[in-house]
Amino acid sequence: MTLVETHANRTFGLVPIDDLAEAASDYISAARAPRTVERYQSDWRQFTRWCDERGLEALPAEPQTVAMYLADLAGVRAVATLQVRLTSISQIHQLAGHEPPTRSAVVRETWHGIRRTFGTAQEGKAPTRTVDVRAMVGTLGDDLLGVRNRALLLIGFAGAMRRSEIVALDVEDLVDVDDGLVVTIRRSKTDQEAKGAKIGVPYGSDPATCPVRAWRAWLAAAGHVAGPAFRPFDHRGDLTERRL
Repeated sequence: MTLVETHANRTFGLVPIDDLAEAASDYISAARAPRTVERYQSDWRQFTRWCDERGLEALPAEPQTVAMYLADLAGVRAVATLQVRLTSISQIHQLAGHEPPTRSAVVRETWHGIRRTFGTAQEGKAPTRTVDVRAMVGTLGDDLLGVRNRALLLIGFAGAMRRSEIVALDVEDLVDVDDGLVVTIRRSKTDQEAKGAKIGVPYGSDPATCPVRAWRAWLAAAGHVAGPAFRPFDHRGDLTERRL
């Protein structure tokens, strides 16, 4: 039974307890981003497989089991990966109503030792610089594909947007104002409750790399007034109505 059906059934009396349990589970899933849920599931499958191969109980797992699991993967998997797997194990235990073994002293001390031994420094991606963007834009042609890519690159760079945020934009999300554009980001990786945010994109000093001019050029060339802002081309080279 879907969440909508469960809600609708309240009009006709008490909802069966099994349906309420299923609805609660659905609400829990809805509280997390789909990619987060998928990561929990993937990590949990790997942990349960490791436990099964050794005849150990995965749920609820003994603290010593989790500590041995960490020790087995230490030096093989990145510290950041182990951190995510610990989080997944903790979340699954909590959702199942069990005390997370990750809170125990043996797991915490094992984890502390792994971090000291293998370090926690992360390799970040180097930020794209203005000179790099200018070089990329300089290679683009004046055909429809080039006009689209120019607008996509310049708006994404000016607004410091993620790829997912750029492709999720609709035409209606970019509004012309006196100083440039107001771009509405309806949802991002760091905005799991979908509160949204507005970003100001000003005119560029150089017309060749101005995001506002590039957007207007793309809008005029593409001819669409609503729907996905950036769209792909089909195998014939025709612009589609789908989202990029």
